[in-house]
Amino acid sequence: MKTILAGAALSMCANFSAATAQQTAPADPAQTEAGWRLIAPENLMLIETGKGTVVIELNPSFAPNHAERMRELAASGEYEGEHFYRVIEGFVAQGGLFDDMQILRWGPLKNENDRPYGGEGFVPLGNADLFAPEVGHIGGFPVGRDEALGQEWLLHCPGAVALARNNDPDSGGTEIYIVLDAQRYLDRNLTVFGRVIDGMEHVQAFKRGDRAIQNGVIQAPETGEEIRKLTIASDLPEDERPVWRTMTSDGQPFADHKTALRVREGDFFYRKPPEVLDICGFTTPAEPVVAAATAD
Repeated sequence: MKTILAGAALSMCANFSAATAQQTAPADPAQTEAGWRLIAPENLMLIETGKGTVVIELNPSFAPNHAERMRELAASGEYEGEHFYRVIEGFVAQGGLFDDMQILRWGPLKNENDRPYGGEGFVPLGNADLFAPEVGHIGGFPVGRDEALGQEWLLHCPGAVALARNNDPDSGGTEIYIVLDAQRYLDRNLTVFGRVIDGMEHVQAFKRGDRAIQNGVIQAPETGEEIRKLTIASDLPEDERPVWRTMTSDGQPFADHKTALRVREGDFFYRKPPEVLDICGFTTPAEPVVAAATAD
């Protein structure tokens, strides 16, 4: 049976393009300035659609088997020609394999909804959260934690990429969804394994389904946005790989970024907002690394 998100009402940077890909090149990590890190090519996933390319960073630290499944799906070519077949305004864009027999061949994955508390590099947000005792960032990803529970997990913030499933927590296997607006009540119920670092404007432009009809599945003869290609950067020739970097969670650039969002002191604010951040109200900056031009 096709995987549909379970539950009530369920089941930044420059535009990435082929031209951008040709302008990027492998970068020397030593040349990456303090407070930034290069994204490993095996964790850089590209979804090509008619609206544009969606660039995703996988997170094998929290969800190693889910990251590996996406690498396998990309290598198989089975995503090509499939669609984002269930897109609900203000909720998620869900896509992937649509044929039940095809889905069964891949089989389900055991959920990786959380992991033991205490992951290295956690940087607290600095203010309270409604859903988790602690929130902050690890490696640029928004994270919730509970010391008493002994667990930490990735959050369903906008741009989070996760695996859809049926009622069984271990029933997901092939269909992904991208969060369009924060869905924090799903935290620890489904496995988040990545985040969109570029191209959310393309995802937001996907055709919507009617939530009142088959829970948002787009009805034939219409189709959702086509997945033209699913690629992992490490599978491309080295001189053709896009290279991206992102701010580290524990660096000064990210600290300054959060302060600029938290402390609004410009002349426009004649009534000063409280110095509070919503963990899902901003993203960790990421950008392509562009190769320097060389003279002939």
